[in-house]
Amino acid sequence: MIMKRNFSNAIRFICLILAIGQGFSASAQDPNFSQFYNNPIYYNPGMTAIGNGFTLRSHARSLWTPVPGKFDTYSVSFEAEAINKVGLGVLAYSDVAGEGLLRTTGGNLYYSYRAVDTRNFIFQVGFSGGVINKYVDWTKFTFSDQLDEVFGKINNSAFIQPNFNTTTYADFGSGFALRFNNKSRKSGTSYKRSIVTVGGAVHHLTRPNDAFIGDREKLPMKFTFHGNANLLIQKIIYSPAFIFERQNQFQTFTIGGSIINKPFSAGFWLRNRTFLMSGKSYDSFIATLGINVPVNRATNLRVTYAFDMTLSRLRTASIGSHELSLILDFDNQKLFKGIQTKNRNKRRFKCPTDFKGYD
Repeated sequence: MIMKRNFSNAIRFICLILAIGQGFSASAQDPNFSQFYNNPIYYNPGMTAIGNGFTLRSHARSLWTPVPGKFDTYSVSFEAEAINKVGLGVLAYSDVAGEGLLRTTGGNLYYSYRAVDTRNFIFQVGFSGGVINKYVDWTKFTFSDQLDEVFGKINNSAFIQPNFNTTTYADFGSGFALRFNNKSRKSGTSYKRSIVTVGGAVHHLTRPNDAFIGDREKLPMKFTFHGNANLLIQKIIYSPAFIFERQNQFQTFTIGGSIINKPFSAGFWLRNRTFLMSGKSYDSFIATLGINVPVNRATNLRVTYAFDMTLSRLRTASIGSHELSLILDFDNQKLFKGIQTKNRNKRRFKCPTDFKGYD
C-alpha cells in the first residue's frame, strides 16, 4: 500500500510539473513579485530613477515551498539620476522552476527621460533592453515509462533528449509614468500632503522567440498598468496601490495598501485573476511587514517581508510563498555631478521629507 501511495504521489507530482512546464512554454508568463511597488523598474521602465538619488533594490521570492523542487526568483537592481531629467538603471534576475528543470536568467539596461519636471508634476518615459537566457536540464525530467507501479523510478526512458538545452534572445520594453505632488493649503486639517503615481508599460516589444526547438514559440507581449499613492494624514502614511497585468490570455489584478507609521509598516493585498474582483477568481491574499531604518541623514534602509497565501485550488498543495526585499535609498545623488543642464537652477519636483524612503 505504501509503494502504491508513493507511486500515486509521484504521478501527481509529474502531472504538476508537466502542467507548470506547459504554462512556461505556452503561456510564457513572466515571474511575478508580491511587492510589485518595491520593484518598479521590473514592471515599468518609465519608473527608472523617478525618485531623486540612487536606489539599490534586492528581492528574493520562494514559491510553493511544500512542493518538491525549487521555485525561486531573485532580482537585483540599481537606478540613479544621471543628470537632470535623465535616469539610468540596471537589473539582473534569475528564476528557477523545479529541481533545475527550467532556469531563466537575464539582465536589462534602463533609460528614462523626464519630459516634464516641475514642482508638483513629473512626466517621464523609459526604455529597457537586455539579454535573456533560458536553460533546461532534460536529465531531471521523469517520464511515465521510467516508473514501476511497485518499485517506482527504476527504468530508462525511451525519450530521446534534444541536443538543445539553452536559448538566448534580446528583449525590449518601454513605459511611461506620471507623478503628482499635492499639499494641503488649510491649516489644522488631518490631511497634510500626498504623492500620486500612475504609469503603464509594454514588455517584449519585438516578441522574441524563446523556444528551445523550432521558431513557433513567440513570447507574447505583456501589458501593465499601475498606480500608487502616499497620503500623509496626521503622522501616518496611507499607501494604497494597484497593478494590472495582461500577457496573452492571462491577466492578474492586485490591489491593496500599506499603513506606515515610521519606522514600521504593515499591508494587506488581494490578487485576483480579473480586475472585476469576482469572488470566484481570487488567487491569493498578501500580508506584509516592513521596517525603515535611517542609516544616516541621506540614506535609508527598507526591509519588507511578504507572505502570499494561495486561495485558488492549489492552496492545499502549495500553501503560499515568501518574499523578502531589501532597499537602500541614497537621497540627492547624481552619477555625473559635473554635468548639468541649462535648467539646473529651475525649481524641480522634490520628494517631501515625510515620504523619504517610500517614494
